[in-house]
Amino acid sequence: MRQIVAGIAFVMAVGLARADGFEGTPEAQVLATGGGRVLLLSPQGETVWEHKAGTPHDVWMLPNGNVLFADGNITEVTRDHKVVFEYKPEIQKGGGAYSCQRLANGNTVVGENASGRVVEVDKEGKVVFSFMTRYGKTDEHHHMRMVRKLANGNYLVSHSQANIVREYKPDGTTAWEKATKGLAFAAVRLANGNTLISSLSQITEYDKDGNEVWEFKKTDLPGVLIQNITGIDVLPNGNIVAGCYAAYTKEGEGTGMFEITREKKLVWRYVSPKRRDSSMMGVHKLVEGAEPPLR
Repeated sequence: MRQIVAGIAFVMAVGLARADGFEGTPEAQVLATGGGRVLLLSPQGETVWEHKAGTPHDVWMLPNGNVLFADGNITEVTRDHKVVFEYKPEIQKGGGAYSCQRLANGNTVVGENASGRVVEVDKEGKVVFSFMTRYGKTDEHHHMRMVRKLANGNYLVSHSQANIVREYKPDGTTAWEKATKGLAFAAVRLANGNTLISSLSQITEYDKDGNEVWEFKKTDLPGVLIQNITGIDVLPNGNIVAGCYAAYTKEGEGTGMFEITREKKLVWRYVSPKRRDSSMMGVHKLVEGAEPPLR
């Protein structure tokens, strides 16, 4: 009976218009990119920390508590807003860099959207490794979005306007690739070797041979408006947290970010009727065991 009552209460909450905040409960802090800021939210939806940024696409909570984010440049800040690391791509036209990942050795992987390069930079911001991707015939704003280094040493690159996710070996050759159903924003390599890809209207899982084995469409939650699925975070329990670009209508309807189960059930969502954070492209739910340095 308690479960039924709780379920009814959640459905009622989802159906009500309200101030910015969570509908449902994440039961953990959530780190996200927002409108001109990166922010840390409590499980109750309160902003417990924020830092001014440009248009952030990617964000990480580091083991030392610092926050690493990409908004054209790559910046690491302490909780008292001291900049302790910064990398500025030489080529800025088109947006600089939208993706970052701190490695166990202290280096940082950067996806330079503007140049089309993937680089690794050391603690001083010096490039220690790079290769040029093959992003196809795209404009300079859409060479790539998320880039992740994998446990096998390869790099998983989402070529946004080319609508393709490609796994590159360090020498720049292709180890795996998959054409996507829309703009390729993010890709995550799962523990079983499959690849989960977000492409605005859907999140799709493909096996090693490129066969589709699971999909969540933005229309799969009746009564919940979702637009432009971007960053994805896979939790240890298999649930998926996703952020959204241009998330709201002019009337303030929409979903900034959300968590779903593999059964496509909504766990919680973040709404901003006032459109304070209209684009929440990167998101991480801070639970134990989430997002190891390499997958």
